[in-house]
Amino acid sequence: MAFFIFESPNVLQQFFLIFLIAGISSIASGTLASLFGLAVLFLLLLLAPLFCVMFFTGGMEYQMMGILVIAFFALLVSAARRIHQNIMNALKSKILHEKATQALNLSEERFETIFKDAPAGIFYYDSDLIVIDSNVEMMQILKINKENMIGLDLKKLPDKCLDEAISAPFGEHKGYYEGPYTSMIKKLELWITLRTSPMYDTKRNIIGGVAIVTDITERINAEEKIKHQAYFDALTDIPNRILLKDRIEQSLAHYRRHHNLIAIMFLDLDHFKSINDSLGHHIGDLLLIETASRLTSICREGDTVARLGGDEFVILLNELGTNPHVAATRAETVAEKIHNALSIPFDVGQTEAIITSSSIGIAIANSDNQNADDLLKFADTAMYQAKKEGRNTTRFYQEKMDQWIKKRLFLENGLRHAIKNGELELYYQPVLEIVTKRIVGAEALLRWNHPEMGLVMPDEIIDIAEESGLIVSIGEWVLREACTQFVQWRAAHMNKWHIERIAVNVSAVQFRQSDFVDKVIRIVAETGIVPSMLELELTESMIIDKMDSVINKMNRLRTAGISLSMDDFGTGYSSLAYLKRLPFTTLKIDRSFIRDIMSDKDDAALVETILSIASIFNLDVIAEGVETIEQFNFLERHGCGYFQGYLCSKPVQVPTFEELLNYDIQSCQSNY
Repeated sequence: MAFFIFESPNVLQQFFLIFLIAGISSIASGTLASLFGLAVLFLLLLLAPLFCVMFFTGGMEYQMMGILVIAFFALLVSAARRIHQNIMNALKSKILHEKATQALNLSEERFETIFKDAPAGIFYYDSDLIVIDSNVEMMQILKINKENMIGLDLKKLPDKCLDEAISAPFGEHKGYYEGPYTSMIKKLELWITLRTSPMYDTKRNIIGGVAIVTDITERINAEEKIKHQAYFDALTDIPNRILLKDRIEQSLAHYRRHHNLIAIMFLDLDHFKSINDSLGHHIGDLLLIETASRLTSICREGDTVARLGGDEFVILLNELGTNPHVAATRAETVAEKIHNALSIPFDVGQTEAIITSSSIGIAIANSDNQNADDLLKFADTAMYQAKKEGRNTTRFYQEKMDQWIKKRLFLENGLRHAIKNGELELYYQPVLEIVTKRIVGAEALLRWNHPEMGLVMPDEIIDIAEESGLIVSIGEWVLREACTQFVQWRAAHMNKWHIERIAVNVSAVQFRQSDFVDKVIRIVAETGIVPSMLELELTESMIIDKMDSVINKMNRLRTAGISLSMDDFGTGYSSLAYLKRLPFTTLKIDRSFIRDIMSDKDDAALVETILSIASIFNLDVIAEGVETIEQFNFLERHGCGYFQGYLCSKPVQVPTFEELLNYDIQSCQSNY
């Protein structure tokens, strides 16, 4: 078009064409401004030819007009740039607005979701403390509907514990409360946490508050349960050792300030293990629960009844006065009440009620330096003394008891190494046939050659060994040693000596072991002893529990050819009832009956009865503790088969026993 202008000499036509190009350029600068580079290129292509034609082909006036074209081009480029910037800014603003709108919509959606579905209760209230909105969780916590919740006046809540937290937002503070709360409508007993914050309008004026409520009732109950379990016995629901010691320390602190005496009673049920083993742990548990109930009913509200474990109970007696004698009397009175309460038969669902008793040890605080552990140890020591003296009794702590306990622990520690160190030894007491007056057997009896204390007798060993569990390994050693020694005697002097039996005592703990019979049969096989020459002595107390299991074990032993004797026959209450069911071969009459048969008609009649019973059941009888010729003659007249006792010999070591076997052709005739 630029070149076409000057093809026409008509100035008006040239002006029209120039005006047309200028108009197109002006429109193009705005229309194409959104693509700035394209606008510049379009203007350049449109105006550059016009500039060239006017500047290089015409006169001065055309050159001036060419310069104006350049200026016009620059003006259009500048305008296009501004328009381009405005368009870009508008686009950015639109995009930002759209993003903000989307974010706001998303935020509102999220807020709505949180408000409705949050696992915590949320509600809004205005400046008059009227609830204006609430989510579902809040209404579920209070167990009310929306009609009751919306419009609720928080000023009228009967439980005022929330007032401070609810009012805090109006002082531009955040409020907080944690604790118990009783709801207004349903009267629910809850534990909650309440957090409140101010709610503002667009001008940052406080117009109300928002509250977030969490129901922590289950958590608090769980914590209380855990706390309860930490301080109370799971079975009986009375204080345990931890809580007991804490209360003892508190009582001792009170005693140190006011010298008002306290006492610790350590209580243990007699023969509880036998009840538990024979009737089952379920029955044992019921017995313990009822025991705890009876003890609690006896004691005062300010005292403490606690269970340490097993059948061990401790009672803390407070406020016994300042006089030690009065305090001891009051403690002993409580002990008597306990003995009386526990003597009442326990009905725990069995065919027959259970009758038990208790051994009680009492320690009274008498020093400011004593602590809970000291008093518990003293009371425990006194309780052991009560058991040692026959059970079903009460003993007060004395220092000599503590010495006895220390000695007992010393012996237990030493006994653990006695077998390994070769300190155990068997003594043998002869068993004589009354008709021939010859030694026909022996009873193996345990002795301990303690490196410091010297010879320790069985009375000091057996209880310790049973309670510590050492009796199992010791009993196995005794059986093996006795069988080995007997086999040696038989092999070396079979033609000269006529010993035909070796008796070994069996502990109740040892007999209850599930593999007891297998061990005995194995030892018999390993030592080579003739099974019928081994006689195991069982006491009545160990066979009355779990009768079916006992009979099964005894039958297995008898099937293996091993003889069985009932030791201390007549001292229990059920011997006659069980005698016909148990496969014994021998009865041993207890020395307590033999001792007075010459002076006590009842003992004499009892011995005669036992001999008659043994004859009926075809059992051998051995009388223990025969010390005088008169006792021997009585037994001989009434048909007793065998005896043992000091009349012939006390228990002796192997060399001495061998001398007895050689003496006067296996007899003790010179003694009587």
